[in-house]
Amino acid sequence: MKLAKEIISKDYELTYLIPGDLLDADVSRLKKEIIDLVAKNQGTVVKEDEWGRKHMAYGISQAGKTYEEAVYVHMILNFPVLNVQKFDQNLTLHREIIRHLLVIADDVAESIKD
Repeated sequence: MKLAKEIISKDYELTYLIPGDLLDADVSRLKKEIIDLVAKNQGTVVKEDEWGRKHMAYGISQAGKTYEEAVYVHMILNFPVLNVQKFDQNLTLHREIIRHLLVIADDVAESIKD
């Protein structure tokens, strides 16, 4: 007799920064790449919100360039718990993402209603 393995999934909040000097078409392309990366790791996008281009409080240096402005994107994702670490590693290695933060979401259902 085979026992079915229950796949545990949780909601996560992802906020990432894209260089502010990119064209709108490049920003759209990067957002699509992130959504594809979510799907590749068997996750789903619950909500996506672009916070726009903002001047950062301090410059962030990456690959020999200092960024003073960034496009902020916030997403609520649902992932199988076993796939989150690989997804986070892929974001860390992505060359065009300046910074990212991936945390477990608190009561996503409540925040979507508000």
